[in-house]
Amino acid sequence: MKVLFSSWQDVIVDNRGKPRDAWDDAKVKLPETYDGARKMTAFMGWGGVVILDEPFDIVEMAANYVKALQKSSCAKCFPCRVGTKVMEDIFARIVAGKGTAGDLAQLEGLCETISRNSKCGIGQLGPGPIVDSFKYFKKEYQEYVLGKKRGPGYFYPNKTTAPCTAACPTGMDIPLYIEQIKEGDFAGSLATIRTASPMACSLGRACFHPCENNCRRENVERSLAICKLKRFAWDYEDLHAVDKPGNPNRHTRPEKAAVIGAGPSGLSAAYYLLLQGFHVTIFEKLPTPGGAAWTGIPHYRIPKDVMMREVKYIEDLGGEIKYNVHFGKDETFASLRAKGFKAFFVATGGDLSKAMGVEGEDKNYQGVYGGIAALKEIVDFTIKDAVPNASAKIPTLAKPKKVLVVGGGNTAMDCVRSWIRLGCKDVNIVYRRTKKELPADPHEVHESEDEGVNYCFMLAPTKLVADGSGKVVGLECQKMEMGPPDESGRRKPVPVPGSEHLVEGDMVISAIGQDCDIFFLKEVPDVKTTKWKTIITNEETFQTAVPDIFAGGDVVSGPLNLVTAVGHARRAAQSMGQFLRGETVGISDEQRMEKVIATIGVYDKNEKVPMPGGWPRQEMPICDRQDKIGSFKEVELGYSLEAAVDEAGRCMRCYVVGMACVPEGASK
Repeated sequence: MKVLFSSWQDVIVDNRGKPRDAWDDAKVKLPETYDGARKMTAFMGWGGVVILDEPFDIVEMAANYVKALQKSSCAKCFPCRVGTKVMEDIFARIVAGKGTAGDLAQLEGLCETISRNSKCGIGQLGPGPIVDSFKYFKKEYQEYVLGKKRGPGYFYPNKTTAPCTAACPTGMDIPLYIEQIKEGDFAGSLATIRTASPMACSLGRACFHPCENNCRRENVERSLAICKLKRFAWDYEDLHAVDKPGNPNRHTRPEKAAVIGAGPSGLSAAYYLLLQGFHVTIFEKLPTPGGAAWTGIPHYRIPKDVMMREVKYIEDLGGEIKYNVHFGKDETFASLRAKGFKAFFVATGGDLSKAMGVEGEDKNYQGVYGGIAALKEIVDFTIKDAVPNASAKIPTLAKPKKVLVVGGGNTAMDCVRSWIRLGCKDVNIVYRRTKKELPADPHEVHESEDEGVNYCFMLAPTKLVADGSGKVVGLECQKMEMGPPDESGRRKPVPVPGSEHLVEGDMVISAIGQDCDIFFLKEVPDVKTTKWKTIITNEETFQTAVPDIFAGGDVVSGPLNLVTAVGHARRAAQSMGQFLRGETVGISDEQRMEKVIATIGVYDKNEKVPMPGGWPRQEMPICDRQDKIGSFKEVELGYSLEAAVDEAGRCMRCYVVGMACVPEGASK
């Protein structure tokens, strides 16, 4: 993008003194406005300084940036704790017109000392942009020292984050909870996790952990096991006599909020609303909680008895769950409004299996299933001993000789790994691309291969084939080959003419995606939806066009993952709280900075991290292979205390501070 000046990642682009149409591009990306209205003219952070345009004041910005560094310092190492305080005091003198040339020399020395000797990212990376400001804006500093200039008093919103935290949809303070595990403060670690999510049990077992893909430790040897350390914090509380934190605001406000759906997003929204003091009732159409985390994730990944204890914690905080209530039939927006509910969070998920779109799919052949329906039957069948009365109906599952699962995502993985456990000896994935393009978690793919699942790549189904009695006997497929890249740069598979052939199988499961059942919205036509039958909300507040209705999770994003659904809930509950209190619904400056930082990006996969390698990642212990394929016992056994503390010790505390310059001033 075109900028006036940039030192980002040590690449200097200096367009000062040039006409705008002659500006060189900088390999950096930032929004042109701070909040869609107010102009953002500069950014200062871990990677350097970016000046988008006039007006800006580099010295005033540097002074405010150092103040933010000092505030963010964990105070656990002397160079950062004391050094940033000394820098803050020196900058205060400079911007007050009382600085000297000696102050500038001292600041440069402090930057070098702090960067070289600090233990975390605040001290190691924080001084970098200050050094750049000295180097490339000497004239501006001299004007302050000579008393020729005073600060204009611009607005400098800032945000402390880390590469892992910035990648987490919940905004969880990951380095802090890992540090607490390292220090043996396991209850404190879980308390930190719960500030961002009440679902450490579920997320610690089934999160797709985007944080680990943005871990700077990966640049040294391997990323931290962030997800599994979250599970350890939950397991420690679950297995020990530890007092769980209560809700000091329990029912301190009179307003009632309704949550539609007891899945991860609905449960999380209820949790955040309860902590604000509201009365919260969750309405769930099934006899069990958890939504897709319950019906779609098998017992061997998330034990349902453990999940029940997670749900009970939300009830203990004051939440009420009403089961077997089919919203749109048993209750409606109108009926709940009449009962005094003042705001709604719709989190009904995506529980309809997407059709394959092949010939014969409308014939209702015996042995053809949708992935979601198949997994629900499996869950109902396999948890009857773990969770008494969890299902009113225990199905009789078919016992196929050969299973064909169409799709390559995590739902497909859950299907094939479940049928292995049910005793099927011939379980197969049919996928139209190569192994490289599989969207499932690589860990899930590896585990499925170890358990005996077969993969049929570069095959696209075209027709369901059945015998005279209407029982499926196979799937006609066409071979595919990779065509040229499309506009997104991704190569698209194209069919090979004349390659149709039968792949035999007496059970076919479609696991290519899910759709949302939003029939209940006919009552509120002003709530808009997309062509994919998802609800349209304000992307920042999750408020719909009907002011008292909010929505989040899969019913907004389409089927994605647990952690995104929880992230939606956290933001939506904040907005609902504002609405219920009669405040303006909107996001904070810290949340606006999250968007700015997400645009520029925190993690650099090409960064050379000055840290010696050779500290191996603690592998998660798993059950014996025979137990894996012979039962629905939990596969991952959890870390021991010693392993968790060792793994937590690998964290480099990569905190960084990002700051924007907004000349128009602070928001009201």
